[in-house]
Amino acid sequence: MQSARSRKKKGTRGGALPALNMANFEDQEEQAEATTVPIEDAIVEGAKQYTEILASADSTAIAIILTLWEANHVQMLANHRAMDSIGLPVSIAGTRLTILRTLYFAPERKMALSAIAKTTKTNLTVVSNMVDALKRGGLVERMGSKLDRRVSIAHLTPAGEEAFLKILPVLSARMTEACSQYTEEEKQQFLCFLQRLLYQQIS
Repeated sequence: MQSARSRKKKGTRGGALPALNMANFEDQEEQAEATTVPIEDAIVEGAKQYTEILASADSTAIAIILTLWEANHVQMLANHRAMDSIGLPVSIAGTRLTILRTLYFAPERKMALSAIAKTTKTNLTVVSNMVDALKRGGLVERMGSKLDRRVSIAHLTPAGEEAFLKILPVLSARMTEACSQYTEEEKQQFLCFLQRLLYQQIS
């Protein structure tokens, strides 16, 4: 006779996965105030929840992905705080920053919105909304193409160039600091593993 635990692992088709305690994956500063559980223990516990219901779950693989998610979350929050201190006319984060960077390195600092969407792998509607937000801050101009008025062009303004040149050293310092405890060899190994993981996901 199967044990209750075995039946629980195999009988996932009719039941839902247990809800992860997402409070464990919020901002580390907020977490530190609410609990003394180290973030690495919270991630291990989160991965364990999968293995308790799915016999096929690889707890180590799940812990790796959860750690990457948390590292990205913490890094993004730190980036936001650092950029807020610059005093830009509008908030520059996430997709807005990606668009600003894409335009800065584009020929003549301009690009069709459809090309931005394709380059950044972002929905065209999202790109349009983000460009409008950057336009309100005076960082980007939006105009119709002279060849085809159905095509919208985003052009980085001098203020946009200045803003990006203020942001660039801040982001560079943040990324450098994040890896400061690793040797060059360790960073190369880490990069190799992450690239393999990325290529596996997109192939």
